[in-house]
Amino acid sequence: MINSKSNSQHEKGQGTLELALVLPIFMTLLLGVFEIAFLFFYNVSVSNASREAARYAATSGCPSSTTCADADVQYYQDCAGIQNRAISKAPGIGLVASNIVISYDHGPDNSGVISAITDVCSATTPTLITGDRVVITVTRQFNLIVPIPGLKSFPIVSKTYRTYLGKIQ
Repeated sequence: MINSKSNSQHEKGQGTLELALVLPIFMTLLLGVFEIAFLFFYNVSVSNASREAARYAATSGCPSSTTCADADVQYYQDCAGIQNRAISKAPGIGLVASNIVISYDHGPDNSGVISAITDVCSATTPTLITGDRVVITVTRQFNLIVPIPGLKSFPIVSKTYRTYLGKIQ
């Protein structure tokens, strides 16, 4: 009888020891899965925000009017609307207007050089012609859930180019 009690107590202790040895490894793997899933979520959200903002900006027409007179603001000139579109298409990552850069270019010329127009949300927004491109860059800093020595936060960047097809009359 004494031996059977002694064996069951050893078995309980053995199970506890195995759990103590395996649990940290299991939790580390589980946290790694969460970190990678969170990274993919950020990456997809930033890409989606950039793409949707570029689609909005390259759309023909006016956000405030169906007649779209010459004096009306075009979609590509609506900086607040472009930024709001990007923010609304990336819920959960804390995207703000300062994470979104709006620029335009004329595409590559015969020698492959691209002439870009930047700082477009200043006082004067350029007038685009058919064939010009809207360029939306969305950047969001990714911070690890659990700090890992040697790994720092890093930016996730998505740049989308969309051709402006011109004003439809």
